[in-house]
Amino acid sequence: MTFFAPASITAFFSPKISDDPLKSGSTGVGITLSKGVKAELSDDRIRLNGRDFSFPTIELLFEKLGLELKQGLKLESQIPVGCGFGFSGAACLAAAFEINKKMKLKKGYFELTDIVHECEVESRTGLGDVVCQSYGGVVVRKVAGSPSMVKIEKYLFNDDLSFLVIGEIQTSKILRDDEIVQRINRYGEEALKAFLRNPEMENLFRISKEFAVKTGLMDDEVLEIIKDLERQGYLASMVMLGKVVFSNCDVEILKEYGEKTLKARISQVGVVEV
Repeated sequence: MTFFAPASITAFFSPKISDDPLKSGSTGVGITLSKGVKAELSDDRIRLNGRDFSFPTIELLFEKLGLELKQGLKLESQIPVGCGFGFSGAACLAAAFEINKKMKLKKGYFELTDIVHECEVESRTGLGDVVCQSYGGVVVRKVAGSPSMVKIEKYLFNDDLSFLVIGEIQTSKILRDDEIVQRINRYGEEALKAFLRNPEMENLFRISKEFAVKTGLMDDEVLEIIKDLERQGYLASMVMLGKVVFSNCDVEILKEYGEKTLKARISQVGVVEV
């Protein structure tokens, strides 16, 4: 047995940073996916899909759980790294629960999810992914914070989604640019109010696209693909933060625009033992 944590994407968000990582995070809307990351303790080093791999968030997690970096961990991921699918959050969540069980740390669900959230915030690799991945479903983060402190609303949509992966966007770089963060905060708060007035998937796509355009996070290449999909009668927007189009169209349609595609269903569950 090992542990699985779901991927998640963000439709729009507003960063909320405080001196306390557990009170930091973001408001906005995230979507939990059926694909994700599995973690299993191993002998000597960290591997991702069979290759040596490490990143600051997992190193910080090891430190907070009292493990040495020489401890091995096997990660199996169904999602790309650095493209807005919440890889670091999912990988660290699966790892935290695996370590907790195998090392008999006896920590509770939200104790572990809060530790991972703290690692994400301190590493600037994510602000809201862990909350979404902890609860499952379409998660509205109304008050920012760790999974145990956040105020959310959860919607049980079960749509199938398709994704076109064009490239990466460095979350840490965006979050360190004060001008961009101010713009994101302004339009993110407007988007949250608009979605709560009409919490439906069609509205979520529309608001997400408007947010990406107004903040300047969406470039012309992504915008043209989305417009083309809309002309065909589909809903589409851009994943935050990744150069990735998500849509309700069939994944075969997205293959007309690029080779790297995947599909997933909205998932209602968080971290599970598999």
